[in-house]
Amino acid sequence: MNIDHDSICAALRQTACEEILPLWRNLEAHQVELKRADDAVTDADRNCERVLGARLAALLPGSRVVGEEAVHADPSLLQALQGDAPVWILDPVDGTNNFAAGEGPFAVMAALVLRGETLGAWIHDPVRESMLRAERGAGAYLDDTRLTLSAHAGPLDSIEGALSGKYLPEAMRPAARAGAARLGRTWASGCAAFDYLTLVTGGCQFLFYYRTLAWDHAPGVLIANEAGAVTGRYDGSPYRPASEATGLLCACDQATWNTVRDTLLPDQPHTGGGQP
Repeated sequence: MNIDHDSICAALRQTACEEILPLWRNLEAHQVELKRADDAVTDADRNCERVLGARLAALLPGSRVVGEEAVHADPSLLQALQGDAPVWILDPVDGTNNFAAGEGPFAVMAALVLRGETLGAWIHDPVRESMLRAERGAGAYLDDTRLTLSAHAGPLDSIEGALSGKYLPEAMRPAARAGAARLGRTWASGCAAFDYLTLVTGGCQFLFYYRTLAWDHAPGVLIANEAGAVTGRYDGSPYRPASEATGLLCACDQATWNTVRDTLLPDQPHTGGGQP
């Protein structure tokens, strides 16, 4: 499949400029809604998803769109990820809670999936005006610069990364907390796009999540893999956007993946390392 990166990137940039940035730090009360107690949605999310989805679908006739907000209203839309038609997965505002609070980071994310495999990925930060992109087998780029990760050679307490324990089951939390105390600096940004950017540009060595919704992780996992990262479920199996499985660990190299996994989840069974 021929992927027109220029047109896709232009669609993300234009939509963010028209539908997101005018509302950043300018939202009125009626433009923010709580889907759950800790999960906001704004007019920017809904408008961006609608407009960007239409633009991307027009670039690839016959494709379908699976967006975060549409799936919230109709979960059956996820079945499209298993079909034969190409699917655009959209996170119109990743980091909505940050955005709604007038803060960052936040970004627009998209992935192109065919028969359960991610073929292309895009992450646009409209504030920094940066674009991460990747195509399966063709590398990952930050704007025009190709990204290539290096192995980490430091001690355990020099390994830093994003560690989100928000959805981690209670039984797993004590070991994860104890392991995190042995690592270097960790954080929970509330924006997976920011975390993936930090990893693939060498700003950290790992990312650790439990909930792995397709719009949050399909773009980032492909970009990370194409930059040379190792990714996988906690048991070492590969991440697939259509899967309902939980747990995801990404790291800059195989040894770091193994180290972080054994440090945070010492009692969990696994079959080996992640997937480069």
